[in-house]
Amino acid sequence: MAKRIRRLARVAVKPLMTIWPMTERGIDVIERADHWAESRIPYPAGADITDVLLGGVRCERTMPREAATAGLAGGAVLYLHGGAFLFGGPSTHRGVCALLAKTAGVPVYSVEYRQLPAGPVSASVADAVSAYTALLESVADPSRIIVGGDSAGGYLAMKVAEIAALRSIRGPAAVIGYSPLLDLVLGKNDPGYFRRDAYLPTRPLEKLRERWLDGPAMIEGAQSPVDADPALFPPVFLSAAEYELLRPGVEVMTQRLHDAGVPVETHLWVGQVHAFPAVGPRLPEAREIVRLSVEFARRAVAGRPEEDDEGRCA
Repeated sequence: MAKRIRRLARVAVKPLMTIWPMTERGIDVIERADHWAESRIPYPAGADITDVLLGGVRCERTMPREAATAGLAGGAVLYLHGGAFLFGGPSTHRGVCALLAKTAGVPVYSVEYRQLPAGPVSASVADAVSAYTALLESVADPSRIIVGGDSAGGYLAMKVAEIAALRSIRGPAAVIGYSPLLDLVLGKNDPGYFRRDAYLPTRPLEKLRERWLDGPAMIEGAQSPVDADPALFPPVFLSAAEYELLRPGVEVMTQRLHDAGVPVETHLWVGQVHAFPAVGPRLPEAREIVRLSVEFARRAVAGRPEEDDEGRCA
């Protein structure tokens, strides 16, 4: 199954993304196609999904069939979808959110944050933080909130944790990032990663980067999580494909967290594609990486210092 996904990405997705014009018209076509596709994506069988608002931001809440009785019980997962801040939404990520809800035994809130052309990255960050702060007020045990995401959503998950620390509000117990975008500049990466990535081309991303940062509002905190103070982050779980565009950023982040004494667990997977837990949630490898990330989150919650009602450590 993984081989079929990788072959399809190389033959169809990457060539199309490489030639697609990132102009106003090109982005408009993507937006309209994205909306058309999202309205036709079915709900996972047996999934209990409802629309909710968190801080004025629309989210899809996926409830588990069997609630956790220990570990993450009383908590929740806030999930930020990927899509280069341009496409995708809660509907495209129902599969991975349903898998997370089933594995963790807690509700998963998938955030429909603003994307291009509605707003740049600063708007996406603002919506993610608004949803998170509202979830703090509505979940039974706010000390057991996990924030996760894939690709661009992994960037937002890290920003939520960083901004919570900068604002001195209760931060998430852990962050989960599946192939997260951790460096908006894309750094000085080995060209081999660019060539062998199954579907992420570099040229369109370089053009998009200008639009990501084009707005009246600055991004709060560091522009890229790899440049933030690593001590601001809670325990972090990261995964990436062996050959993908974003692997170098994942490795840099891993090293910085480790050097700062922050618990971090990182997995590199052979034969997979970028953000494979979200791309193919039925993959055995996707189910395994979700299981490992949830186990990591449970350990993070168990090892977290006791906090008072305002989120301050005793």
